[in-house]
Amino acid sequence: MLTEGVVGSRVRIGAWLVAEDRDTAYDGANETDNPLQERTTIRVPLFTVDVRLTEQLGIQAATTIPDITRTAIVPRPGGPLDFKETFSGLGDTSILGWYRLRPVNRWNVVLNFGTSLPTGKTEQPRFRPELEGGSLVPMSRLQRGTGTVDPLFGVSADRRFPRVTIFSSVAARTPIYENRWGLRTGASWEVNGGAARDLWTHRLVGFGRLGWLHRQQDRFEGTPVLVGGGNWIYLTPGVAAQVGKGVNLQAEVKLPVYRSLANRQLDSSAIFQFGISRSF
Repeated sequence: MLTEGVVGSRVRIGAWLVAEDRDTAYDGANETDNPLQERTTIRVPLFTVDVRLTEQLGIQAATTIPDITRTAIVPRPGGPLDFKETFSGLGDTSILGWYRLRPVNRWNVVLNFGTSLPTGKTEQPRFRPELEGGSLVPMSRLQRGTGTVDPLFGVSADRRFPRVTIFSSVAARTPIYENRWGLRTGASWEVNGGAARDLWTHRLVGFGRLGWLHRQQDRFEGTPVLVGGGNWIYLTPGVAAQVGKGVNLQAEVKLPVYRSLANRQLDSSAIFQFGISRSF
């Protein structure tokens, strides 16, 4: 998770919820049939702690507790079978350092550098014996973590005006090796840009951003896995409110305005994110 550093306080703790329902099948950029009525329900609580060591330097720790369920209706000679697989538990943990550069032409720039630690449980992958389009077809698609130590990089910049703030960011996760089962998670890059504005009072802020997400396919012992991979462009409106002393609430929704997926897969019509943070 990209951090912009703690401003005006030494410590900030946060709790977030990311929610989406992947129930529409896409082949590349086109919607396609979903004969098994497959659906993946994703709920991911995220907990963060930011600590400012100096005015320019700080650290952030973040961990996830994913709760994911995949369902389908499988036709059988004796009648349809309701298929279901689910898991929940501790996911991976990221540790990020941030360094705030001195302002240049009123632009504030924060560098991020860190790693994702494999605190989430992994499962031995199982695949069908035949390939589909040169990719392995997984028998089960769920696991809590990557099983690898992955480098994280990022940079964010903003410029503040009397009532408007312009901001942008670039972030990357770059796995460099396979886990003990031979699975390597696909690398991902994300670029965002947008603006925020006070709404009637400085305690209420509306914002919007446009972002591009690129994710590579996972690979098993060098062979692509038929999961994930593609390009998305998201339009994200949201609102943030300061409630009481040091308490902030935030809600946003990521709306895919364009997608081009690397293979046939389920995707969602929106991703909802809710959060609360407390500064000390």
